[in-house]
Amino acid sequence: MDNVERARRGFRAFAEGDAATILELFHKDVVWRIPGGNQLAGEYVGRDALFGMLRRTAELAAGTYRADLEWAVADDDHVVAVYRASGRRGNRAIDIRQALVVRVLDGRFVEVDAVPFDQHAFDEFWG
Repeated sequence: MDNVERARRGFRAFAEGDAATILELFHKDVVWRIPGGNQLAGEYVGRDALFGMLRRTAELAAGTYRADLEWAVADDDHVVAVYRASGRRGNRAIDIRQALVVRVLDGRFVEVDAVPFDQHAFDEFWG
């Protein structure tokens, strides 16, 4: 399987709540970084931390958060996935494009940098 297909599988798994596939795709020592000045910002190390962050995302957005893949490009060691992020938190809404810049090791995502295209809107929503 190539890294573009891995990204597609990951986005499908997130949308469907398929924890087994997410577990399969991510390295046990994954590092996921989220920028900004918001309550999700920081570095998450390991699959347990990753799953905790994903659960927190779902809780904060009361299950409305969506990540719809638009496109992805990859080589043997990296993938960049651009997607539309949308959701609601009370009277707040988000609908922006974001990217994940991913390093792949032995067929698993080992390092992920989240890149919101509108950092201000991202921080306002997750603030």
